[in-house]
Amino acid sequence: LFQKAIQKGLKTALFTTSTAALMLSSSGALGVAAGVISTNDAAFSDLAAAGNWNEITAEGVANGTPANGPQDNKAFTYGGNHNITADEVGRIITAINVAATNPGGLNITEDTSVGSIVTGGNLLPVTINAGKSLTLTGTATVVANHGFDAAADTYTGLGNITLGGANAGLIIQSATPAKITLTGNIDGGGIITANTDAAINGT
Repeated sequence: LFQKAIQKGLKTALFTTSTAALMLSSSGALGVAAGVISTNDAAFSDLAAAGNWNEITAEGVANGTPANGPQDNKAFTYGGNHNITADEVGRIITAINVAATNPGGLNITEDTSVGSIVTGGNLLPVTINAGKSLTLTGTATVVANHGFDAAADTYTGLGNITLGGANAGLIIQSATPAKITLTGNIDGGGIITANTDAAINGT
C-alpha cells in the first residue's frame, strides 16, 4: 500500500510493500556501452589488484586484464552469478548488462545513477540501503565497442527492488521524454520519486 503526493511535475510514492509499473513517455538512441566485466563478487571501489573486474572485449567477455571497478559515465557487465556492491558516492553508470547470468544482485550502499539495465534472460534484483538512493536517469549509453548495446530508457533487466528502510529511495528522472516500465516487485519501506509525468499501476 502507498500514499501518493502529487505536485506539479512531481509524483512521490511512499511504499511499504507493493508492485509497481512505472511508465514514462519517450524514445532514446541506440548506443554501445564501454566499461568492465565482473569476474567475482565485487564492489565499485575495487581496484584492479583485487582481481574482481576485467576489461571487456567487443564480444562481451573478460579479456584477462584486471581493471578497476566501474567508473563514472561507463558501463559494466555481470560476468557470472555475482553480487555487486555500489559503494562509490554519486557513481554514474551508463548501463548494466545482466547478460546470460543469474545475478546475485546489486546492493546500493551509496547514491548511484544508472542509465539502462539490459539482460540476456534473467533479471537483476536490487537492494537499496536505508538513506541511499538509486536514480534511473534514462540516459543513452556510451558509444564504444565494448561488449553490448543498450538503448536509453531501457530497464528490461531490472528485477525486484527492495527498499531497505528509512529514506531508501528509488528516483525516476528520465533525461528525455521516455517510456520506462518497471515490472518487478517493490518491497520494504522507502520513497519512490518520479520527476516527470508517470503512471503507477495505471494511476
